[in-house]
Amino acid sequence: MNESRRRTIRTAFQTAVSAAGVLLVVIPVVMQVAQDHLPAKAFAALAAVAAAITAGATIVTRLMALPVVIGFIDTYAPWLSAHERDADDSTSD
Repeated sequence: MNESRRRTIRTAFQTAVSAAGVLLVVIPVVMQVAQDHLPAKAFAALAAVAAAITAGATIVTRLMALPVVIGFIDTYAPWLSAHERDADDSTSD
């Protein structure tokens, strides 16, 4: 398995674990309320939405790791950069 694929799987796993922490608290409350108002098929749709959110977060994370995107962020959005800027790097004269 190549390194890129391993990183993608690791990112998906991290996102799923992070989402699971929130969902374990929120889902029981939502299901208690929704049980009287939603048909049984809606629960499958909610699971699909959770999977789509995990996939979307994985895609965004992979895109953010591309060298082109990192260069763009370093140039045009330095506050989002993973690299800290030195005082000598400032462009003000």
